[in-house]
Amino acid sequence: MKRNTLLSERTILLVSSLILLQLSTTKAYAIAYCAIREPVAVIQEFFPTYTSFQTLEGLVDESMRQEVGEVLPESHFQEFGIHSLYVVYRGEALMGFVHARTEKGLFGLDEIIWILAADMTVMEFKFQKNRSGAISQSMTQRLTTMLKGADMMEVTNVLNTESELNQRDRVIISSAIKALFVTKNLWPGVQNSL
Repeated sequence: MKRNTLLSERTILLVSSLILLQLSTTKAYAIAYCAIREPVAVIQEFFPTYTSFQTLEGLVDESMRQEVGEVLPESHFQEFGIHSLYVVYRGEALMGFVHARTEKGLFGLDEIIWILAADMTVMEFKFQKNRSGAISQSMTQRLTTMLKGADMMEVTNVLNTESELNQRDRVIISSAIKALFVTKNLWPGVQNSL
C-alpha cells in the first residue's frame, strides 16, 4: 500500500511538472513571435539599392495589446515582449521599413513580413513561414495590388468594404493593419527623427 501511495505521488508530481513546463514554454515562444530570421536577405530582396539599415526595438506590453484590440477587435494579437523594426536607408535617405507579424493560421502560426515605404504605406508582403497551406502567386499578387500604397486608414477601408475577401484575405489584411499600427505606435516619429 505504501508503494502505491509513493508511486501515485510521483506520478502526480511528474504530471504537474510536465504541465507547468508546457505552460512556461508557451509563454517563452510568445516572446519570439515577429522575428525576421534573415533580415539582411529580406532587406536586400526588397531594397536592392540600400546602403545601411538600423534595427529599433520596442516593447509590446498589455496597453499596446489593448490598443490593437480596439482597432481590430476580432483579430489575434497575443504577442508581447520585444519586437524589431528594420529602418532601411540609401545614404542618408530613408527608404522604408521591414516589420514581421505573426498570425493565427489554419495549422499553426503564420509569419508575415511587411515591407513599408518611407511614407508608412504598404509596399509588399511575403510569408516567412506559412502553416496554412499553399498560397498561390495570383492570390499574393492580388492582395499586394489591393494594398500597395495604402496607409492604415486605406487598408482598414479595404478590410471593411471589399465583399470578395475570403477568411485568409482578411487575416492578411488585418496583419497589414497591425504592422502599420504597431510601427507607428511603438516607434512614433520614426519617419522624421531618424
